Amino acid sequence: MKRKQFLYWLSIVLGIFLIFFSGGNSSRADTASDVNSAISTGLTEIAQQGSQIDAWDATCLVFGDNGITDLQAQYAYKSILKNNDFLSGGSQGLNGISDVSAVNGLVAIGKDPTNVNGKNLVADIVKDANNPASDYSIVNDLQALSTGSYGQASETARTSLTKQLIGMQDQKTGLWNGFDKVDYTGRAILALSMNTNQPGAADALNTAVKAVSNHLYQENGGFADSSNTMFGAENAYNDVTMTNALASAGVNVYVPLKEKTDYVAPVQRALDQHPVSPVSAGNSAMLIQQATWTFEQARFTRNGGKGSIFAFNQADAAKPGEIVSIKAAAITKKQSIINDPQATAAAKSDALNLVDQILATYVSKLSADSTSSAAIADRAAGVTAFNHVTVSHAAPATPVTPPTVTNNNVTVVNNPASSSSASSSSSATSTSSSSSVPISTPTVSGKPVKKARQRSVVYALTTIKLYRNSNFTKSSLIKTYPKRARVNRPMFLVISQQTNKQGHAIYRVKDMNSGKTGYTLSGSKYFAHAYYSAKVTRIKVINPKGINEYGKVNLTSKKRHVKKNASLSVRKVVNYGRSNRMQLTNGRYITANKKLILATKIKKSSQNTRPSTPTATTTGTSTSTPPTNSGSTATTTTTTSSKPTATTGTATGTTTTTNNSPSATPTLPVAPTNPVTPSNDAKTITTTISIHADGATIASGSVKVKKGATAFDALQAFAQQKGLALTYTGSGATAYVTGINGFNAGPAGTMTGWLYSVNGTEPGSSMGVYPLKDGDTISMNYNK
Repeated sequence: MKRKQFLYWLSIVLGIFLIFFSGGNSSRADTASDVNSAISTGLTEIAQQGSQIDAWDATCLVFGDNGITDLQAQYAYKSILKNNDFLSGGSQGLNGISDVSAVNGLVAIGKDPTNVNGKNLVADIVKDANNPASDYSIVNDLQALSTGSYGQASETARTSLTKQLIGMQDQKTGLWNGFDKVDYTGRAILALSMNTNQPGAADALNTAVKAVSNHLYQENGGFADSSNTMFGAENAYNDVTMTNALASAGVNVYVPLKEKTDYVAPVQRALDQHPVSPVSAGNSAMLIQQATWTFEQARFTRNGGKGSIFAFNQADAAKPGEIVSIKAAAITKKQSIINDPQATAAAKSDALNLVDQILATYVSKLSADSTSSAAIADRAAGVTAFNHVTVSHAAPATPVTPPTVTNNNVTVVNNPASSSSASSSSSATSTSSSSSVPISTPTVSGKPVKKARQRSVVYALTTIKLYRNSNFTKSSLIKTYPKRARVNRPMFLVISQQTNKQGHAIYRVKDMNSGKTGYTLSGSKYFAHAYYSAKVTRIKVINPKGINEYGKVNLTSKKRHVKKNASLSVRKVVNYGRSNRMQLTNGRYITANKKLILATKIKKSSQNTRPSTPTATTTGTSTSTPPTNSGSTATTTTTTSSKPTATTGTATGTTTTTNNSPSATPTLPVAPTNPVTPSNDAKTITTTISIHADGATIASGSVKVKKGATAFDALQAFAQQKGLALTYTGSGATAYVTGINGFNAGPAGTMTGWLYSVNGTEPGSSMGVYPLKDGDTISMNYNK
């Protein structure tokens, strides 16, 4: 063969070789990204359960990047008390299912399963373990007792159950012969992975993993029992159960179990079945739970974690995986800072240094942690700290002409859909996502809008494409929406936000007209909020067919029809579910949909507010500053309201304050209205307060106040005790918390703000009038 021909063929062979191997690496990288996206989607669906969050939901949330909020933990605790057979007054439930879920949930939220309202759930499980009700009781009881160390009786039961489980393993096949061999074998492997220190467990586990690969593993990556077509057929539940079990046993489920080119990795098969898609798409809440913790387990093992994520107290088990996760989060955050086009070089440098400092702090904490629970909590706190890092933006290159201001009203002359947002010269108050660069969307006022909240309604500004999945290819294209005039723009419900494998920030949306769901690029170039939320004071009707005025906020009881180009005076914007309404000065209501109306005047405010409904008088705003030795200072102002405004409680309250004074007057820290002194200590009560925002705890502890004190008195005293910056308006029945340590209530029309609960229940009144009892627990939660 001539040298030229030889080199030609050699280049082809090398090219194929490189394509093959680089393609394999790319596939594995994409799979890892898809797993992260699936976890995010699953956690979003779980979080939307609200008060219906249960034990397994809580377990999934704890292992998520942002952890679990105090309110979500309270919901889970109530669910456990209600649904567990033993705790609710019954006996051990069918096959121990309610017991294993309760113990996992309790440990996940930091509760002791040996003392739940005076009842010892572990003792009841040990009782069943000594005489198991069924084969499933053996695996479920063993898993429940393996979540922690609960005394000698529990350890003895664990040893006995492990021995029984190993004895049930088929010596010929290496599997367990339940009525559903795939499901039971998966659960047995999971239980043994939590007990590898027990005699014979490691050998039984190795045998089982090989047996699964030889007898149950399919070419498509799923699992099935060919000998039992009724109960052994492949299904999404069995696939995620077995994938979770194998990952717990230390198997890398991101790659095929057999070294054959046609076989698919178990985790990829699980992804292909879309098990974390919404309940509305046909999935059950149980499948979403199982799939979410399976993907979390797969990521945990891939990152270096050891054993099952449910082994909460296993020393050092979570360290490797959590350290990898927090380093990855730091890299993502730093990349978003570097890619910020509006940030100055100096600001970028400062922010990058801060991220490095935070990373060093939390890696040190993780290295010192002795349990999985501690490592998971520290990783979540570190990610939250990254998300709080903001970057100062450069001033606009072209000066922006200030709008005409008359009596605090801003006259708007340009189309809001095409107006550009001005960048701020100060640090941004909103936190950027750890997975993408912050997105600013223009509004009629020229101020940037925070990126679309999940479940918010947006409309398309330009041509957009809707895809069947997050991989934007021609084959997955569902529909193209051409650019339309404002009144004809398509509207979408934002279901979730994520980053796809190409690195693009994307939305998962639902077409409000056709009901189609899919994925599309996100950002201010493509979408804007479809409803006004600013303090609009005057609008012009732009809908060719006009609009109607209604007597009720739900747009019923029609009063009159208003034709196109009519101008109407607006009293306020009222939040109404996912959409907003406007109340006119005549008391009637109209839509706030930007496709139908155009704001021509917007009130300028010096303070963040929320929409109000009743009318009442408020006093003003004060700030509680931290002590001078706390390492930080705060500037405080007092604002006097010249008009009646509305306020209720922190849970449902609202306030509107207009600043008509030429300058703000500094004030001293405001002491609680019901303070405690040593002389009256005998007449005091103690309350415990915890304050949470963005999945992290800002502060927690106890504080003493006088008998008869309100929840707001206690919060003020606690803020002084801990050196927290507390801002609020009003007093008594009009008291309303506007901010704590920089987490402030959002603009009118949003639901951003502080919610409070006492002993797990949200009162229907203001904090300023809620009387406390000794031992009450107050939880403050930032809703965004």
